[in-house]
Amino acid sequence: MRKTLRIVGFCLLVAFLCFPDLPAGSQDRVEKSVAAPGEDSEYRLRADYFSYDERQNIYTARGNVTLRAPGRVITADEMRLDALTREAILEGDIRIEQGGDWLVGEKAFLDLEEQTGIIEYGRGFLAEGNFHFSGAVIEKLGPQTYHVEQATFTTCDGDRPSWHFRTRDLRVTLEGYGFAKHTRFHVRSVPVLYTPYLVFPAKTKRQTGLLPPRLGKGDLLGWDVDLPFFWAISRSTDATFYSHYMSKRGLMMGPEFRYAASKKNKGVFRFDYLRDQEDSDELREQNFYTLPGLTRVTRDRWWWRSKQDIDLPHGIRGNMDLDFVSDPDYLQTFKTGFSSWVESDRVFRKTFNRGLINDDTITTRESNLLLNKTWAAQAANFELHYYQNLNDDADETTLQQLPLVTYSASKQPLLGGPFFWQGNAIYVDYWRPEGTRGHRVNLEPRLSLPLRRGGYLELEPFVGILETAYLIEHYDEPEDSRVREKTFQNRTLYEAGVDAATEIVGIFRMGADTWTKTRHTVRPQIGYEFRPEVSQNKLPSFDSTDRVNSRNRITYRLINFFSARLDPAPGEVEYHDFARLEVSQFYDISQPEGGVADTSTSRDRPFSNVFTQLDFTPKRYVNFTYKNRFSPYDTDFKSHELLARLWDQRGDKLTVDYRRQLDDDDNIIVDEIGAKLQLKLWEGVSINVRSDYDLNRKENIKSEYNITIQRQCWGISASYVDDPDDRRVALGISLYGVGELQAQTFSSGD
Repeated sequence: MRKTLRIVGFCLLVAFLCFPDLPAGSQDRVEKSVAAPGEDSEYRLRADYFSYDERQNIYTARGNVTLRAPGRVITADEMRLDALTREAILEGDIRIEQGGDWLVGEKAFLDLEEQTGIIEYGRGFLAEGNFHFSGAVIEKLGPQTYHVEQATFTTCDGDRPSWHFRTRDLRVTLEGYGFAKHTRFHVRSVPVLYTPYLVFPAKTKRQTGLLPPRLGKGDLLGWDVDLPFFWAISRSTDATFYSHYMSKRGLMMGPEFRYAASKKNKGVFRFDYLRDQEDSDELREQNFYTLPGLTRVTRDRWWWRSKQDIDLPHGIRGNMDLDFVSDPDYLQTFKTGFSSWVESDRVFRKTFNRGLINDDTITTRESNLLLNKTWAAQAANFELHYYQNLNDDADETTLQQLPLVTYSASKQPLLGGPFFWQGNAIYVDYWRPEGTRGHRVNLEPRLSLPLRRGGYLELEPFVGILETAYLIEHYDEPEDSRVREKTFQNRTLYEAGVDAATEIVGIFRMGADTWTKTRHTVRPQIGYEFRPEVSQNKLPSFDSTDRVNSRNRITYRLINFFSARLDPAPGEVEYHDFARLEVSQFYDISQPEGGVADTSTSRDRPFSNVFTQLDFTPKRYVNFTYKNRFSPYDTDFKSHELLARLWDQRGDKLTVDYRRQLDDDDNIIVDEIGAKLQLKLWEGVSINVRSDYDLNRKENIKSEYNITIQRQCWGISASYVDDPDDRRVALGISLYGVGELQAQTFSSGD
């Protein structure tokens, strides 16, 4: 094809140069429609001078020549066009524009129908991918395919690009790949790398092919390379196959399959398998075997995780999340690469807006299925929950919820009268191979009567029933227990109470030009709740809800709301809720009995800790949330929580998170502070710093430092992570439109 184009183009060019003045059929300075006799054409030719050979159907145009073809505009100083074959020879200041793409040069031969041709000493630009190229000879082999001899190409703009490739032979297809021979990579004008053969993606849409690899080195894995292959199966399905070679571990293989039948019906499935070369001695050094029952399969190691969004007929929506792993230390060992916990969690959050249920340190992996049907004020759920306990000693006794069925109704009028009702119903089948198992049903209807007196007092008495029924299939607990298997048991409780509230509103003039008024709303609330004690020693104990405490409690709360009226300009009014302050406490008239231990109060300390929460947003880019619990008996704070956020329009952000918590004996449980800074130093240059510090133990929990430089056509990122078990240095370099190569080095902390 290339030889034919060159021969035809050369012959036509010689004829044009040797016989420039063909017989003229007409001469004028107006636009002409280029067509054979008796034919309509969409080609429009305009120039300063025309000549037309009626015998050969050839147009000759000179001076400011413009040819408008379907989807294209071609300009040149001179043009010779065959109206029959739609072949053209162009010379002088040639420019071909198609959409956002363009080609320029000095001499060219074009086949307008086939959209092919040759242009000498030309330059080109492909808008999709921002691909610039030039060469001694540019051949357009099709609508999206080019062949270039003695080529230079880059995705950088400007006459002096930050980087470019120079190659003897280049062939590139948009939405495909580029292939280059004997290629030199230049930074500015300096050659820094040579390769005899280069393949790079030239795509803006998904297409089957290799993806950029990741390289690394570490003590656990040794030298490793992660090479993915992408398969575009159809418009709604695709897959990626990962090959992760580790010099100390072997070859890990795994696919990722994705489908998207609709926005509400999609799924991602990930699986990895490794025949591990490492024995268990290395893992004993990590203290995984200091806990009873924690063992792993030494050789065959795998991890399955998947998520699906489900859209069924009749308005039934749902999702299914699966998470199964071969051994308890798998996720702690393989912490990097495309198949790591971090990367899997990122993919799930991006696709489904929810990540993995358990983090990489949890040795109980949860899988579930949820189906949901909602109405205006009611909802029903069908759920399956399965827990894979990686502790071998406890796996057979782990409770599974197969199934869990719930029904809930929000507060709504009863038969159109003054009363309101709401309720919940829950059925659970608690199953496990060993230990107590059975069925449980909970019914919790409630009736209330909202009252309003004088426009200032809100009063709402309520009464409810807590009915729980059990069918005990098997019982395996201490012999002195009164619980009997294969029996039906139940527990009936009632609860009653009243809630009362009022509001006091004050409006204050501020005297400022913009902030003119402040609205302060005070909402005092008080509530009383009573629930009698009942015997529960014949009931099994599957979870905390099987033991219900009695209650004889008064709760009081004071909530303050602060709103500002802003008048930024005449006739403009804005309102800003800038603060909320809540203070609450409860008083136990009698101590809770009959259920699990309640340490919030005691017989000699009936008042609970005072809870305070302040939410403060003084300006658009500032937010503080502070919580504490204060003991009126010890006159000391039992907990503090502070979350402060500051940000601006350009993307800078500072977050400070502080937590301190004491137990009932005033021993410190948590005393940590964390800070995260995202700062754009200037355009395209940003730093990210994160540090978590344990104030009690006076040691670093984890620190991360990252700097990123992003330019129009390239980027570089360097980071350092330091935690007690691992230190990692990572370097990432990307060339826009060509690919990305990431190199990482790791060293375990001593």
